[in-house]
Amino acid sequence: MTFEQLQHFLAIAKYKNYSIAAEESFVSQSSLSKQIKALEEELGFKLFDRTTRNIELTEGGEEFVMYSQRILQEYKEMLSRLRRYTDESKNTLRIAAIPVMNHYGLTDIIFHFQQQYPGVRVKVLEKDGSYVVQDLEKGDADLVFLRSHHIPEGEFLIYPLIDDELVLITGQDHRFSNRDEINLKEAEDEEFLFLGANTGMHQTCIKACKKAGFIPKERCLDLRSSTIKNLVANGQGISLMMKASIEYMKDPRIHIVYLKEHPIVNLALATKEEMLSDVSRTFIEYVQDSFGHLTDVEEVM
Repeated sequence: MTFEQLQHFLAIAKYKNYSIAAEESFVSQSSLSKQIKALEEELGFKLFDRTTRNIELTEGGEEFVMYSQRILQEYKEMLSRLRRYTDESKNTLRIAAIPVMNHYGLTDIIFHFQQQYPGVRVKVLEKDGSYVVQDLEKGDADLVFLRSHHIPEGEFLIYPLIDDELVLITGQDHRFSNRDEINLKEAEDEEFLFLGANTGMHQTCIKACKKAGFIPKERCLDLRSSTIKNLVANGQGISLMMKASIEYMKDPRIHIVYLKEHPIVNLALATKEEMLSDVSRTFIEYVQDSFGHLTDVEEVM
């Protein structure tokens, strides 16, 4: 029995489809089938009922899901905890962040941190929100920067850094361009341009619209912030963005309209307790001190 076999088994149990599970696991469908067959031979019973059109777990398979999840979780936690004893990890920080580093001055903060602590190696990867969360959950990152309300429930330590406000942006010729503030409900007939569905910002925008009493008409999806800004400037739609992000882009063609609801979103630094090391604690204190929140911390359980 291998960890790989357990991962493949859980993928099939999740999707109830060999093709999707194979794609998710980055293996061929035939290879996946061979792995499951070998696992069943070792266990001595069938994991899946293939007599129906749909793939269903057998009674033994249902129970094996629980053990497989527990084994893989223990394995991941073991690797995370033991990593602190390696020479490289003692002086290395792996950071995953949503792509807003420059918007909040995080690039400069990290640069100055490395100047002050030249012996620390900082590795930073910018990713969409869902992938940042995965890195946090899997232990592939020591620390992450993301919107605090997008951190799933679990044993995470959250360090709030700075509040930002969700605003509406339009082109200069739009009917809202002479307004400083509106109720978001007033924009329900507009066509919205949003970031991809796998981003935290997309969830934030949809949630704000639903709270205002409507489901937005999404003209385009899976765009980048700079593309959205240019489309809005050219009158191709409107969008919701964080104030710091649109101000960072400094485009005179864009008009910012404040929402009377004033939706506030917090940018936070987060980690798992088992990922804390001397160097990560030092970095957290440095970043919080830079934002003026040296003692702020929340624990999400």
